[in-house]
Amino acid sequence: MILKSALRQLKRNKFMNILIVVQLAAVMTILCVLVSMVESRMAYYKPFADDINSTGYLCNIDISISENDIKNDLKGAKCEFTYNGFYTVNLTSDKISDEEQYKYYPDTVILSDKWINAYTPQMHSGNWLNNLPDDGYIHAVVTPGNPFGYKTGDIITCYNYEGELSEKVKIIGMMDNKQYIVGYSAFTQTDVPNRYNFFDMYYTYNTQVETRWGLCIPKSEIERSRLYEGDFSVRGMGFVMCNGMNESDMDEIYEKLLINYSPTYTTSLDEIKENSFKYINEQLYILLPIALCIFLLTLITTVSVISISVNSQLKTYASFYICGAKWRDCALISFLYSLIVCIIASVISIAAIFIIMQNSLTVIKIGVFEIMAMLLAVIIYLILSAIMPLLIIGKTQPKEILNKED
Repeated sequence: MILKSALRQLKRNKFMNILIVVQLAAVMTILCVLVSMVESRMAYYKPFADDINSTGYLCNIDISISENDIKNDLKGAKCEFTYNGFYTVNLTSDKISDEEQYKYYPDTVILSDKWINAYTPQMHSGNWLNNLPDDGYIHAVVTPGNPFGYKTGDIITCYNYEGELSEKVKIIGMMDNKQYIVGYSAFTQTDVPNRYNFFDMYYTYNTQVETRWGLCIPKSEIERSRLYEGDFSVRGMGFVMCNGMNESDMDEIYEKLLINYSPTYTTSLDEIKENSFKYINEQLYILLPIALCIFLLTLITTVSVISISVNSQLKTYASFYICGAKWRDCALISFLYSLIVCIIASVISIAAIFIIMQNSLTVIKIGVFEIMAMLLAVIIYLILSAIMPLLIIGKTQPKEILNKED
């Protein structure tokens, strides 16, 4: 009986019910957007949190240098780098003029497994390098707008710089435009390493401004290919961690980095950490007041809507009471009615978020924290929907309500 009564309440006053559903769905969607925005500020920091919290330096090696030479020179330090390969692809001289030759050579970005997993770009087609097929090929992801028109599924031949060694490479994905490539600071037409926080690890590849195209390959796959010659060429951002080293040894490492490898950008990880948290806090100071205002607005509008709804249904509740129901049963009917409203609003909100996610490049997502925020809104609504009828009609006699309504 109680459930049937709640369903009848839903069918009555359809206009008011639609307004309630739309309002609740809008609140949940906005909360999800805000939580996603806050999470996105942390998402780019988390992959490098352990490195940034170490003792040492973040540097930008803007010329190609042997990894073995650097590690031998910086003994005692643990290093993590971005690499580039001096590889060419299957070119045909009749297709390329001398003036255009430069743009046909790729910037081959070689990434460690850790840096591959640090950031997954939006893909125009195919998969990122953290999802490799087992088919015997070396695998790569290509940037959009490449001059050969390479696409997902193409198999190309890569040669070493001298053209003596070659390997078949299968393209498993193509990035969307304006996506980050971790650590490869040669793509600096959009992003310049000058923020001195964790965002200096991310560089946007934009076909509208970059003069070269990119080919991203896992370091682990180069190591097992014929292209590997026992060493890698370091280029881009890198962590040089000096945990356990004394101050004198750290000063020596710093001087070597500054003079020999990274003269324009060598910054202590303490400064990077400080600036990173400063950036995150600035973003939170912007977003949290908005979230608080929305929470208060939700609370106020919920109380108002439930009050209007209960007052408009006093006669119905009085009839239930005369028919044998208690005020407690009336509150339960109101609660079930509100629960149904919440379920409908939740479905609409989740559908709206999925539509936004599918049709735009956005940080909005549905994760654990987003679901918790939406559940909080639902719980507040349900608690108030159970309490408000008792507050409004708890001390009112049914006869008074019926006489007043008549």
